[in-house]
Amino acid sequence: MIVNQNNSVTLNGASGALVMINGRQTYLQAEELAQLLKSVSASELKSIEIIKNPSAEYDAAGTGGIINLVLKKSTADGFNGSINNGVGYGKTIKQNTNLNVNYRQGKLNLFGSYNHNFGNYAMDYDNDRTTNGKVYLNSNHDVDHRHSIGSTLGADYAIDTTKTIGIVANANFLNGIGLITPLTNIYDQPTGQLLQVLRSQSSYPEQKTSRYTTNLNYRYKGNNRTTLDIDADYGTFDAMTQNLSTNTYYSPAGAFQSSNNFLVSNSRDIKLYAIKADYGFPLGEGRVVTGAKFSDVNANNVFNQYDANGSMYVLDVSLSNTFKYREQITAGYLKYELPVTADLNIDVGARLENTHSKGDLQPLEGNSQSATSVTRNYLNIYPTAAITYKTKASGTYNLSFARRIDRPAYNDLNPFSYPVDELSYWKGNPFLQPQYANTLALQYSYKKATLSASYTHTTNLSSQITEVSAGNIINMVPRNIGEQDNLNLTLTQQVKLAKWWNLSFTGIGYRLENTVGTAEYGNYNLSRFAGTVNLQQTFNLPGQITAEAVSVVNSKNISGLNTYVKSNSQIDLGLQKIVMKDRATLRLAVTDIFKKNKIITDTQLNNLLLHTTYAGETRQVRLNFTYRFGNNKVKAQDSRESGLQNESRRL
Repeated sequence: MIVNQNNSVTLNGASGALVMINGRQTYLQAEELAQLLKSVSASELKSIEIIKNPSAEYDAAGTGGIINLVLKKSTADGFNGSINNGVGYGKTIKQNTNLNVNYRQGKLNLFGSYNHNFGNYAMDYDNDRTTNGKVYLNSNHDVDHRHSIGSTLGADYAIDTTKTIGIVANANFLNGIGLITPLTNIYDQPTGQLLQVLRSQSSYPEQKTSRYTTNLNYRYKGNNRTTLDIDADYGTFDAMTQNLSTNTYYSPAGAFQSSNNFLVSNSRDIKLYAIKADYGFPLGEGRVVTGAKFSDVNANNVFNQYDANGSMYVLDVSLSNTFKYREQITAGYLKYELPVTADLNIDVGARLENTHSKGDLQPLEGNSQSATSVTRNYLNIYPTAAITYKTKASGTYNLSFARRIDRPAYNDLNPFSYPVDELSYWKGNPFLQPQYANTLALQYSYKKATLSASYTHTTNLSSQITEVSAGNIINMVPRNIGEQDNLNLTLTQQVKLAKWWNLSFTGIGYRLENTVGTAEYGNYNLSRFAGTVNLQQTFNLPGQITAEAVSVVNSKNISGLNTYVKSNSQIDLGLQKIVMKDRATLRLAVTDIFKKNKIITDTQLNNLLLHTTYAGETRQVRLNFTYRFGNNKVKAQDSRESGLQNESRRL
């Protein structure tokens, strides 16, 4: 699993992996999810489940598979909880707090949590390019002052031994300011002479995001293997960002030439509804599971750009728009689980999903841009199959197949041009199509070793493309670019080298073949062997002290139309001590000690050369203290899969 500079997750080289916690969506955007995962300590994890080919009962979304983090649970009545406080330092001080409480008495179970991450996060990135006889050396320093806060409150009530009802409410907030300071030196390519200097500043005086979700659920588990699960979900997402961009050109000698200042105000209002039901019953020697789901997403995006060159901000109607998007997905599935023998199991199924969507771009009065309306209605079937053979003597064999989909993020469909500075823009694509993947996987597990091989064919592969317009302006636009073949081999092995020394190894090797192209840049056939090695060593020292060393190496890779990604690595060290009669844990860790976790790419497209470097605040020193109170055998709330798990990940 790799998290890139945009906090999107790839699994074994395949993009589109869906991350869940206890089988449920976290209702967080990629950036907020990354912060949440950083706050989860290793002691809270029971296991990490990698579901390469989920069965038909899961949403078909997630071409890269599912990564499910399973947290530890407890088992008796009473009250318990834990609180974790930590501080960290990279370039500035950061602070995080996590509070979890649970109360179970008789038929009633109450639970809640609170977490926050406060502090500034810095990143540096360069976006150098050569095009149309000029060289643009662009460097950016970005400091994000946003604070994230999350909370959960819920209850379960056992009607009797077979029936349970529950409610879960989540709230997440992100707010604060930000500042980006781009600097662009413009050279003449043939002579190397400096022509101009562009000094920019993008300040974010206001950045607000709020997300509320509510889940009502009913669970029935009969003694005859009959089950019924019903979930109703409602969620809202509101975001507002203001960006004041100042852009000033200077001569090589430093004399003022010209300036252009503008304010961008962007708001998003998204409402999500979903209801789903799953019913299982015995049939013959096996079991049938069937279900249906309906989801409805309404998104309203308002983009206003103002001329900020004078004392008053003046709305620029030629650059301001409203984009409305609605998407409805109706799904149904059927699968059959059959134990052929005591060692052999078969699971076959299919999921049918119909998607109806409409995107409307409405320019303001006086805007020369025409209104755009894109309506889609498509029906897809997603078959799944798995054969599992398990014996104590020889281990477990699993052969599986699944077809899956990745629909575009809602914001990627928004055709606004959002300025980074006067020379760089982000732009959505209302014609962006979903990408599809067919995966065949074979896995063998024996004791503490797992070997797996898989082949994935992806069509309508989507990627962000850099396009040049007006001679010197670049637009970064998501587009469907072609097909990808991914042949993967993964080995995981846990070894106890001594009573005090444990080692966990994961090696991933894969070959990517991309057959891609666009009308502007032509066709490319790229292929490359790539891989990742992860080595985790744990040392049990005297005095209830545990030391840990983690090293990760990622090889060179390819992506997009013709982009080569350089290798990177990271080494983390940590110490942990149990204190206060096993009630508390003290942890000290240093991440990315040698600051080698940088993402560097090179792209050549016709006469456009791109070189990008991204370096986040990966090297940090973190100190955390966790205290567990109450009855540590309290049974935690049941894990649930929300009906909005697919829709929320696309916010």
